[in-house]
Amino acid sequence: MKHNIPELLSPAGSPESLKAAVENGADAVYLGSKEFSARGHADNFDRDKLLEAIDFAHQRDVSVYITVNTLVKEQEIEDAVEYLEELCNHGADTVIVQDMGILNILNEYLPKLPIHVSTQMSIHNSAGTKLLGSIGVKRAVLARELDIEEINTIRSSTDIQLEVFVHGAMCICYSGRCLMSSFIGGRSGNRGYCAQPCRKEYSLKGNTMSSTMSSKYLLSPRDLNLSSRLPDLITAGVDSIKIEGRMKRPEYVAVVTRTYRDILDRLSTDPTNGATPDEMRRLEVIFNRGFTEGYLNGDPGRKLMSMDTPGNRGILLGHVTGSNPGRGTITVKLDAAINVGDGIMAGVKGTSIRMLWMRGCKVQSAQAGEVVTFPYGWAIATGTPVFKTFDSILVASARKTYQSVQRKVPVTVQVEAIKGHPLLVRMSDYHGNTGRSTSENVISSARQQPLDEQALEKQVSKLGDTCFQAEAINIQMDDDIFIPLSMINSARREAIEELGRLRLTGYRRVCSSVGLLTPHPPDIKDRRPVLSVRVAGPDWVNAAVSGGAARVYVDIEGITGNEPATNTAIEEAHRAGAIVFIRLPDIVKDKEMSLVTGTLDQLHGVDGILAAGPDQISWLKEIYDLPLAVDYPANVFNAQGLDFLTALGAGSIAVSPELTLDEITSISVGYDIECLVQGSVQLMVSEHCMISGIKGCDSPIGVKGEIKSGVKGGVEGEVKGSITTEQITRPCQPGCTEGGITGCSIRDKKGFVFPVRHDNQCRTHVYNSKELGLIDSIPGIIKAGVRSLRIEGMFYDAKQVEEVTMLYSHAIETYLENPPQYDGSVHLSGLKKMFPGNLTTGHYFRGVQ
Repeated sequence: MKHNIPELLSPAGSPESLKAAVENGADAVYLGSKEFSARGHADNFDRDKLLEAIDFAHQRDVSVYITVNTLVKEQEIEDAVEYLEELCNHGADTVIVQDMGILNILNEYLPKLPIHVSTQMSIHNSAGTKLLGSIGVKRAVLARELDIEEINTIRSSTDIQLEVFVHGAMCICYSGRCLMSSFIGGRSGNRGYCAQPCRKEYSLKGNTMSSTMSSKYLLSPRDLNLSSRLPDLITAGVDSIKIEGRMKRPEYVAVVTRTYRDILDRLSTDPTNGATPDEMRRLEVIFNRGFTEGYLNGDPGRKLMSMDTPGNRGILLGHVTGSNPGRGTITVKLDAAINVGDGIMAGVKGTSIRMLWMRGCKVQSAQAGEVVTFPYGWAIATGTPVFKTFDSILVASARKTYQSVQRKVPVTVQVEAIKGHPLLVRMSDYHGNTGRSTSENVISSARQQPLDEQALEKQVSKLGDTCFQAEAINIQMDDDIFIPLSMINSARREAIEELGRLRLTGYRRVCSSVGLLTPHPPDIKDRRPVLSVRVAGPDWVNAAVSGGAARVYVDIEGITGNEPATNTAIEEAHRAGAIVFIRLPDIVKDKEMSLVTGTLDQLHGVDGILAAGPDQISWLKEIYDLPLAVDYPANVFNAQGLDFLTALGAGSIAVSPELTLDEITSISVGYDIECLVQGSVQLMVSEHCMISGIKGCDSPIGVKGEIKSGVKGGVEGEVKGSITTEQITRPCQPGCTEGGITGCSIRDKKGFVFPVRHDNQCRTHVYNSKELGLIDSIPGIIKAGVRSLRIEGMFYDAKQVEEVTMLYSHAIETYLENPPQYDGSVHLSGLKKMFPGNLTTGHYFRGVQ
C-alpha cells in the first residue's frame, strides 16, 4: 500500500550543491541569487547562472523554489520587482518570501508566480496560515518551534501546503525576529548577512547568582535531525520536508539528501521502516553539532543546546592512550574506523590525518578496536576524547554521486525508417512533450550489409550524458536499407534537443508588473506627533501618563492575574486624557489564544490592541471592535508593507528599527508610522527557556507574577498580583527565576551586557546591550513623517518611566512650539545622566547591510 509521502526539499547554495541535491533524489531544491536572499554568504548564483540552474532542475523534473526572503528597502523595490518578473517569466516554480511588501506586490501584480512564505515570517499558529490562504499563498514554511500537536492543529485549520524543516542548523531565535547580528555589527539577518552571534561565547549573570558563570555557547543550539520522526510528520499531513544547508558543502547536501530520500522511499510502502542505524551514522559523520529533535515534543531544555562547542562534533573516534611530544604524535584506541585524509579534533584543536601507523607499520586505514598513532601538533593529555570531524571515504563517495549524471528522465523513442523517405525520430516524455527530427536525405537501399533493427535500436538509444534515458523503443523500418551512422546520430541528437526545449517551454510564463509600485496610503489627516510608552504592567501606566505620554502600551503578560488594577489604571489614564493599548505577546500559539482573550475580556475601556504581527491582526479583528496597531517585530521595511498591514486593518504601524531616518522618510507619507526613540530594543525572542536550559528545574512558573509555590518573577522592580499554574498553557522549566530574573543578563567576550527576561510562557527575550536614545534627534524624526515616538520602558521602574517620559515630552513640545530654538543637547545631557555611557542611536543614521 502506498502512503502519501511529502516532497523532499534540499538546499542548493552553489551549482555543485544543486547537482548534489538533484542527483541524490531531491523532489525540489531551493536556491537564491546574490541579491534578496537570506543566505548572502553562500556562493549563490548570478542572474544568468540562476536561470541556468532553473533549467537544469526542470530538465530533470525537479521543482525550483527561489528564495527572495529578505527585507527589501524602498529604494530596492523596483529592482526586486524586475527580478521577480524575470523569475515568473522564466518559470520558477515558486518564490519564497519574507517581506510583506513583496508578498503584497506578488499577490496584486504577479499572480501567476506561486508564493511560499518563508520561515522568516515566523508562522506559528492557525491564524497565520488562514491569513496566508485568504490571500492566495500556496505554502507556509512553519516556524521550527512547533511541536507535533501544534502542527496537527494548524494542518486541520488550513488547506494551504505546510513545509517543515527536518535537518540542519537551528536558530535559537524565532526566524525573522532576530536583530542581534544587526545591532551588534550592522549585519542584518533579515537582509541575509547574519554574523551568527548565537555561535559566540557568553557568560550568564543573574540577580541570585553570586558571580558570572564561566563562558559557554549559551545561544548555540544543536542541529535538527528528524530522520526518525518522518512517520509522525507524514501522519500530520506535512506536504514538504526541508533540509537546511545552503551554506554547507555539496558533499553534505549529497549525503543528507540521499539519506532522507532512501527513508522516504521505504516509508512509501512501509510506514514502520524508518531510519536505520547506518543512516543515522552517516548523518552524524557528515556534520553535526550534536543532534536534537528540536521542539517536536515541546521544549527539550538543555538537550536543545550545544553549549560546549558551536561547531561540528563529528563522531567519537576514540581516546588518547599516549603521546610523544618529541615526535609530535599521539596514540589513540579507536572506537570508529579511521583513514588517511580524515579530519580529527581533540580538545579545541583539529588537524587532518596525513600519516597513520598501526603496530609500527604505516597504514592507510584502521578499524574500530585498533590502536593507531598519527601526527598531532599539540600537547594532549591521556584520556582525552578524539573526534572524527571529516570522513574522507564518505565525502569521496558522496562527490561521485554528482560528478556524473545519475538521475535520468525516461523517454519513449519512435523511429520510422522507410526506404525513399527521410529518417524520422521522435522522443517523448511522460508529460506528453515530443521532440521530432527528420533527416535531410532519404533512406536508400543497402548495397552490401543492410541495417538491422537491433543495430538501429542500439544507435538511437545512445543518449550519452544527457539527462534522458530510452525506456521504450518502437521501430518501424523496411528491410534491406542503409542509413549512415551520422544520419542516425544527427536525428537522435536533434530530437532529444527539441524535447529538452519543449520541456522547458512548458514552464515559461508571460508575466508583467506594469502599473505597480503605487502604494495606497490611507487618508490620514496631519496631526501633532504623539509620545507612546510601553510598560510592563498596570503599576507603570500612571507613571507614563504623569510624564506626558499620550498613549501607553501595557504588556498583557503583566496584566494576566492583575485585571482589576489594570482597569483602574485605564480609568485614571482616561481622566488624564491618555489612551491605553494592550500589547500582545510576541508569540501566541493556538493553545495560548484563549489565555489572551480571557484576559482581554476582563478589561474595561481598552482603547486598542498592539499586535506583534499580521497573524494577530487577522485573528483579533474578527473578535474585537478595537483599533489595532502593529509593533516592530512585524518587520515593516517599505511602503508596500505598510499597504499590506493597512489593508489588513492596522492603524498605527511601528516600522523596523533597522531603517534609517532617510529610509523612513521615503515611506512615511500618508501612513501612521511609529518609531522607537528610547529604551532597550528586543534582539531575540526564543521558545527556549535559557535559564532552565542552563540551570535545570522542573516546576512551572510565571515570570510576571507569583505562582502557588510563592516563587516571584519580574522584569524590574516589584511585581504584584498572581498567576496560577492553570493560566500557564506551557509549564516552564525554571530556573527562569530562582527568586526572580531582575538583572539577569548575558555578557559577551567584549564585555557588552545584554538584558534577558522571560515571559509568562517562559520564552526568552534578549535585549540590546545599549539603551536607544534619540532625544537630540527629535527634529529629524518628526521631519521624517513619524507620527508616534515610542519609549520602550520594559526595564524601567515607575520613577524612571515618569522621568524619561517627561524628558521626551518636554523635548517634543519645545520643538513643536518653537523649532528654531530647539537645543537637543540640553535634553541629551539629561538623558546621559540617567544612562551614563550606555546610549546608542541604533540604525537611524548608520543603517544595515
